Amino acid sequence: MLNFLQSVQFVKEVEKMIVEYERDINFNETIILYEIAKHDPELIINLAKNIKQHYFKNTIELCSIYPAKVGLCSQDCKFCSQSIHHSCSIEIKNLAMLDEVIEYLENIVPFPVKRFSLVTSGERLNDLEFEKILEIYSYISKNYNILLCASLGFLTQEKAKKLLKAGVVKYHNNLETSSTYFKNICSTHTQQQKKETLKIAKETGLQICSGGIISMGEDMIERIKLAFELRELDVDSVPINILNPIKGTPFEDMKIIDANEIFMTLALFRIVLPKKTILLAGGKENALKDMEKIAYECGINGCMVGNYLTTQGMGIKDKVEMLESLGLKVQSNIQKLNY
Repeated sequence: MLNFLQSVQFVKEVEKMIVEYERDINFNETIILYEIAKHDPELIINLAKNIKQHYFKNTIELCSIYPAKVGLCSQDCKFCSQSIHHSCSIEIKNLAMLDEVIEYLENIVPFPVKRFSLVTSGERLNDLEFEKILEIYSYISKNYNILLCASLGFLTQEKAKKLLKAGVVKYHNNLETSSTYFKNICSTHTQQQKKETLKIAKETGLQICSGGIISMGEDMIERIKLAFELRELDVDSVPINILNPIKGTPFEDMKIIDANEIFMTLALFRIVLPKKTILLAGGKENALKDMEKIAYECGINGCMVGNYLTTQGMGIKDKVEMLESLGLKVQSNIQKLNY
């Protein structure tokens, strides 16, 4: 174990490596940082903060999602309230119509939200549902100046091309956790299927977004593995969700990790993925409460705003005000185009 002076020197060398030489840290070096963090967490938090400042200054980008189809999912992910395998009380919702999506979009027009995504439950959409989603994306693309993302389950190359043509620029599919821990959260599909979808999206020309959920019983080593697997896929953005234990799911009694462990997780993801957009996503309000502000000192440069799929988030206006009070510059605005 390194003493304090050795730890300080090691952290300085890592910062120089990442910031000046733009060389990625390896797995063993990350484990050393984690060991340092157990005794001197501020060294690692400051490292992450400095890396974020170097690549992104004081900016932060916002994204918002709309649940375009909810419930009746055939998959058995243990964290999810939408699975038919669990006994959750949620409102089932068939595929959304254009007018309700636009109604939601109009409600976030006044706020500086950079990206907007439709999210659907289930393994994948059927062909008819997919064509209807394409119509919605095409309309938004022609009428709103906002970056469009999609989270529609598993994907084929043909469908990826259609999404790109409809104006979608980024595709999302979370790995959820490390490949070695995935068996503990789902048995009805493999993580490899997720990776294949991300590869298809990337090869088609879409950017890719993938992250996971922390506090599902995994340890920090598994989280570090996830960060490296995301780096190997060369994802463009990484949403980090914190489990919100929902009654009726197998994880309803899961204990949430403490705030300091959340902060350290965020910091290590920034260090492993220095140039990527790392977003604090679902579950942050429930897990962090008044301590959420501290999370934005841990190297992240993105935030999901508004409500989630089946749980509530902080109002967008309040979130933007909070972020700006921290001295963060929120990027971009949605604007309705005038033709």
